[in-house]
Amino acid sequence: MVSRGTTQQSSAPYNRRIVLDVIRRQGRISRREIVELVSLSPQTVANITNDLQTIGLIVARRLKGARSRGQPPIAFELNPNAGNSIGISLERREVDIDTHDQRRVLEAVMRLIRDLRRRPAAAERLWGIGVALPGPLVKTDISFIGPTTLEGWSDLSVLDELRDTSRLQVFYSVDSVAAALGETLFGVARALDNFFYMHFGVGLGGTLVVNRSAYRGANGNATEIGHIPAVPGGKPCYCGNAGCLERYLSVQSLAEALGVSEAPDRDALIVAELERNTHAALQGWCLEAAARLRDAVCVIENMLDPLTIVIGGSAPKLLVERLVALAEPLHHSVRGGVASPGTRILLSEREEDSSILGAAVLPIYDLLSPRFEVLQQDRRAEADVAGLLGQRGTRRAGRL
Repeated sequence: MVSRGTTQQSSAPYNRRIVLDVIRRQGRISRREIVELVSLSPQTVANITNDLQTIGLIVARRLKGARSRGQPPIAFELNPNAGNSIGISLERREVDIDTHDQRRVLEAVMRLIRDLRRRPAAAERLWGIGVALPGPLVKTDISFIGPTTLEGWSDLSVLDELRDTSRLQVFYSVDSVAAALGETLFGVARALDNFFYMHFGVGLGGTLVVNRSAYRGANGNATEIGHIPAVPGGKPCYCGNAGCLERYLSVQSLAEALGVSEAPDRDALIVAELERNTHAALQGWCLEAAARLRDAVCVIENMLDPLTIVIGGSAPKLLVERLVALAEPLHHSVRGGVASPGTRILLSEREEDSSILGAAVLPIYDLLSPRFEVLQQDRRAEADVAGLLGQRGTRRAGRL
């Protein structure tokens, strides 16, 4: 399925992303074929492809052997030498660091960036750094509270320091939004225009994707399904409410049930218990969590009617598979009887890698945002373009 473009002026960034995505998915495609697929005017497609060529994201090649009265037709494909970007997710645990301390987080991230830039495969051009973070990321009643968020942080000023220290542009997003983007571009949702992404990790988040774009809400916080009260009078939650969904359905909740929430090798201990499957606390937790998952699926389907619900995140796949199996049969909903059997829930093939991949794409998505209009007006030299798009600059870290 290919998304359609729109002629509304405010949708110019959307059209650019659609054209770039069509070229990526087709591998090689002519301008006429792009016009037919996305329903934009030939002139609009020509402008977009010219701009994408100007900044080096795509290249044009003559189609050898094609029949034509004049020159062989031109086809576009992604430029394999367009450059790299760096994706960072602060939920993952490959680096042993106390995320309560912003200074140590910055130092650890800079060590990783320096290592990546020293590698032989590193491209000369780096578009920027994308960072996926557990939300909410703006000041709310439930921001930076509890072990499923960036507990102990008061703001995201460390990202400005990361930009200044690395001398690269920095873009950030809620982890579930980044992961939904990763699934859209590289995962099980590659062929889907509309779906709901459930980010099952230390906490629980979710993102509605409509026309291959994430719905973010009034302040970018339309991701916190984990803080929907689901059990009246239930477990106290870090947010100040009680019975919230993620107090029953999250890796943190399972770790607490198994008594390993403070263990440095928590994830390994959880996987070991899952494989043994003899711990009474584990079995009881799974039954309760599956019931909450069944409820969550019903609420999401009845409110949003997504084509499917994709479940990904840092939770072990063995755990997710077990919970989905225990949640069957699902509650009756508007998807029941409409969706094909086995398609109401899809499991990510990339799991936690989706947020890393999505984070790495954030600099390119910002590149295709309204700020890109400057290029259409001003066709400046490539060196100036590189500066505009993140090779240098001092603006504040951008949010997507």
